[in-house]
Amino acid sequence: MPEAFSGGFVKTNNIFKVDGRFYYGWIMLICGFMSMFICYVIKVNCSPLFIKHICEEFGINRTMYAQVNTLLTVSMMISSMFIGKVYKKIPVKFALSGCVAIAALCYVGMSFSHNIVQLYILAIIQGIGWSGATNLPVTIMVSNWFGPKIKGTAMSIGMLGSGAGALVWVEVIGKVIEAHGWRTGYLAMAGCLAIMIPVALIFVVSMPVDKGFETRVGDPSPEENKNAVPAQKQGITGEQALKTSRWWFQWFAGMITMIGAGAFSYIFVDYYSSIIGGENAAVSARALYRAALGTLILGKFLLGFLSDVLKIKRTAVIAPLFYSGVFICMALSSSNMVFSKVLIPLYMFGGALPSVIPFLITSYNFGDKEYGVMSGWMNMAGNVGQILGPTIASIVFDVTKSYVLFFVISAFLLVIVAGLYFASTVASKKQIQALGYTPAE
Repeated sequence: MPEAFSGGFVKTNNIFKVDGRFYYGWIMLICGFMSMFICYVIKVNCSPLFIKHICEEFGINRTMYAQVNTLLTVSMMISSMFIGKVYKKIPVKFALSGCVAIAALCYVGMSFSHNIVQLYILAIIQGIGWSGATNLPVTIMVSNWFGPKIKGTAMSIGMLGSGAGALVWVEVIGKVIEAHGWRTGYLAMAGCLAIMIPVALIFVVSMPVDKGFETRVGDPSPEENKNAVPAQKQGITGEQALKTSRWWFQWFAGMITMIGAGAFSYIFVDYYSSIIGGENAAVSARALYRAALGTLILGKFLLGFLSDVLKIKRTAVIAPLFYSGVFICMALSSSNMVFSKVLIPLYMFGGALPSVIPFLITSYNFGDKEYGVMSGWMNMAGNVGQILGPTIASIVFDVTKSYVLFFVISAFLLVIVAGLYFASTVASKKQIQALGYTPAE
């Protein structure tokens, strides 16, 4: 298989070997998988397990507790403005391990909190760490180490770590909370995060050239693209992207997606615990949650693979429709629990949307020239959605005593997302071509 990277084009017969050596990019992909397996799951999927316990002990409603997520996400959003540049200037292993350490230490502090204000303050600090310890590391690793021909598949393999991690950590942390209380639960999450620090320091390498690789898996050959140049030098700058309508279509698509996705993770166990009822309601709700998240192991891989085969401009339109179906099933579950089973296969593709499509569409629309910077900005879009989703869902619950109305709204919004992603792939073509970049058809 012909491959390319800076230094010219070299042929290799095996995607696992480059220039006769095992390609270290696959080790990097495992590191990216681990960051999603541990960090993403702890932040996104395990944090909601604390809602009921903290609300009861502190005597607060869900809207007040939701502001922990709001403040954390605002902090992440602000940090995302510069975290991409931090990763560009500092070796990835140091940036990642530092961000993970901040998040872990804040969980230790949260375990000693005695009122909601203390959680608010620690959430603000923790947001700085989370901005560089969830999606961003794996997207940068894949962008640096894999070319466009295999980028979708590689990205999906890294991202499916969150599905695998959810099968493990949601149950582990849930049982710790039930057996030893929510304070010990926070300490357990800090301990889980600490695992990632030595992994980053020992195995993570920023660029292929740092390991002596002059060629990269997944780049086009001269025969496939006569004008091919090293993939890392293709594309336009972030500043140029901001001046196109294409950027804003995809940015708002990413933001609106996370309104629903952020709320899904935040309220799922709470919602199904309430409609299942009984002593084992929380256990049953967690099992259903793990079943849905477990489908992402296959779903993220398939969505990334299909993005390589069918092209990202098509899968970006299809995936939001699956997610819309998930929220329709959640709304219908309030009257018939059969729909709680129907949502699981729909979530396989729909739930993979937020962590796969925004980053692949960024690479497709604008290239890899300043991918890390633009990836950080797309994280900002997700952060805005993460602020709005749980907050709106909590307000809807406090007012109506039900989440059903929110699910209906989310289903409608995800249909809009499909339209926005389609618009992002057709808008500003001449403007971007004039800047010297043409997305592959």
